Amino acid sequence: MTLKIGVIIDPWYFPFNGTVVSTRRFVAALSDQAEFRLLVTASLEASTESLTSELSVSELSVSELSVSEPGIEPFPKLSIPGFNGIIDSMKVPLSNPWAREVDLDKALHGLDLVHVQFPFFLGHAVCRAANRLGLPLICSFHVQPENLLRNLGLESDWMVRWMYKLFIWGLYNRAELVLTPSQFAADQLRQHGLTKPVSVLSNGVPDEFFRLKRVRTDNDRWQLLSVGRLAPEKHQRTILDAVARSIFREQIDIHLIGTGPLQQDLEKQSQRLGLGATIGPVDDEALRRAYQTADLFVHGGEIELEGMSVLEAMAAGNAVLVSDSPGSAAVEFATLPNSLFRQGDVADLTKKIDYWLSNSPARTQSGLDNRKRAATWHHQQSVDQLLAIYEHHSLSRSA
Repeated sequence: MTLKIGVIIDPWYFPFNGTVVSTRRFVAALSDQAEFRLLVTASLEASTESLTSELSVSELSVSELSVSEPGIEPFPKLSIPGFNGIIDSMKVPLSNPWAREVDLDKALHGLDLVHVQFPFFLGHAVCRAANRLGLPLICSFHVQPENLLRNLGLESDWMVRWMYKLFIWGLYNRAELVLTPSQFAADQLRQHGLTKPVSVLSNGVPDEFFRLKRVRTDNDRWQLLSVGRLAPEKHQRTILDAVARSIFREQIDIHLIGTGPLQQDLEKQSQRLGLGATIGPVDDEALRRAYQTADLFVHGGEIELEGMSVLEAMAAGNAVLVSDSPGSAAVEFATLPNSLFRQGDVADLTKKIDYWLSNSPARTQSGLDNRKRAATWHHQQSVDQLLAIYEHHSLSRSA
């Protein structure tokens, strides 16, 4: 019997963050073993260019989205006066679970299991409905309160603690199982009061990244790459400042790939520093090309539950340079002293960039070692693990 899985993922049509990209990959990989019903935000603002071929689980353009689309349960976009501009800039449109003519019970009818990916209003409402209906419920921990609050300009220690309590009360302690992308993430939830079982499930790196062959660019310039949301906690500003101080600054091409509220500010900073960095989103082909040609991958994020872009860079055979932030799981990927730099320390980052660009043999060997290590997080392993979890919890209901 084919499993029927409900996945709650508000910005399904906005694949601009790791959670959506990862969810699309899992749904695509398991489409032969399970039937998915997606509860999403019915927003018409997403560009059809974002519906990339590699992640084409749903290849319909956003203009075709309708209540009758098979496998899709669209909910109206939630409007929060005073915060709509920030939410729109983050490209994570939230669903309004209270504005549907068809209630949640009907949206969840006939499912064998519910999997909540985002801990927002729709996710909270679905958790309560799933508990009421006796549906097996799994929740994934992808959104750190620190991350969310910083983007809203509301971060403080007490608000972080309050939001953790809200997430745990409203979602995670209602679930039969909580999935976290790293042990670091699991420990964070435990420290803030989670009592339900936890399984570590990496988002995983697809095979295509391991197959990428290293390529040199034609211009003999150093290619420095960073991939991630253009937001304060990713510290792209620090990367630009560090490159500006490098002894190689005149020979470095900087590529900051991503989308987010800081794009214009970063472009202005790059111009002010005379760096001419390439900043903004790209399609999948260009992203793969960037990984292939990069001489060094730099990740400045201080808040990471896993750090998928670092893993992808490792799988592609890149040397990586990662922030040593205590709030980031990506520290695990840095096995060499020169693969870590002090969080927010421009001088230390410049020193480490210059080290790697000055040492071609060390850079090459590090890339080879990283590709081998990244195999530990291969996507197929995660797919098999997730299918086993789905089957176990679906069968436990029928038993």
